[in-house]
Order: sequence, then C-alpha cells, then structure tokens
Amino acid sequence: MANTTAILSGSIDLESIDKSKLAKGKYLNFDILLSDESKYGNNGWIVQSQTKEEREAKTPKTSLGNGGVRWINPDSTIVVAEKDTEVTNKVQNEAREVDLPF
Repeated sequence: MANTTAILSGSIDLESIDKSKLAKGKYLNFDILLSDESKYGNNGWIVQSQTKEEREAKTPKTSLGNGGVRWINPDSTIVVAEKDTEVTNKVQNEAREVDLPF
C-alpha cells in the first residue's frame, strides 16, 4: 500500500445527485475542484461528473457538496497522475471557467 500523501474530507448532499447518472445503479462519478482560496475552511468543490456533450454545451455543473484538504504529508510531494495532454489542458481550462461557490 502506498504512503498517504494527503487527506481530503468533504460532504455530499445525496438529494442533489441525478440518480439517472448512476453507473451500474450504484456508482457515481464525481469531480473535486480544488482552489488556492478557502472560504469557511473549504477549498474543494464536489460536482457530479459531466459527459463530453454536457461540457461542450457548457451545462451548469451539479454541485454535490464541498470539502477541503485537511492534511498533506510534509515529507512527500503529491504526484499528479499522468494524463493525456489534450484532456489535461481541457480540464485545466474548464477549472478556470468555473465560478467556485467558496
């Protein structure tokens, strides 16, 4: 098992989940958008994942809750998983466009 390098904690409003998007009836894909800014001790916004078509149509994100980075191991750095450059750039651009509620 890998060493823990960070802990993120949050809460999700189960009533906000679009149940039609549950994969295999029980899995929900979600994204956590992190910010350098913090409001009320939260610097993370939890949203339901969107399809490519929803992103291209700029459909508003469904907010599920919030959270924040609670602990980072001071002896290690968090390594970002390698991703396809085109996908990474798109995600970064979308993150810049999101008006975070905190």
